[in-house]
Amino acid sequence: MTAPAPLLRDIATLAAALDEARTQAESGAPLDLSGLEARAAELCAAAQRLPRAEAAPAVVHLQNLLDALDALGKALSAQHAALAAALAEAAEGRPDPHTARQRASALYRRAAAPDGSPGAASGSGPDRPAPPPQDTPS
Repeated sequence: MTAPAPLLRDIATLAAALDEARTQAESGAPLDLSGLEARAAELCAAAQRLPRAEAAPAVVHLQNLLDALDALGKALSAQHAALAAALAEAAEGRPDPHTARQRASALYRRAAAPDGSPGAASGSGPDRPAPPPQDTPS
């Protein structure tokens, strides 16, 4: 016996979609892989529900699907590595944005302080208790 034609067609369709995604990943294009896991799970569940004699031919097609997934995984890893390298190259020689924000924040605090001292404009805080209330004569 052979596996049902719709199942084999659906497996082939998903394998073709994975090959297309691999091609896009290799070209550096962004990918939308939403629904991929659900589609693969549906196909595997459908194959598992088949009688053993009917499921055997589907195994070859499912193996092709695994090969397509492996190829896509390698392409995505290469795309990730290329993006990481490009980001590292673009950031080379630039100051760390975290420390730049800290320096800017410190400058703003100093500029806002009436006497020019660091933190004088910040009022009360964890390092500085709130001033005592002013007693007013009655």
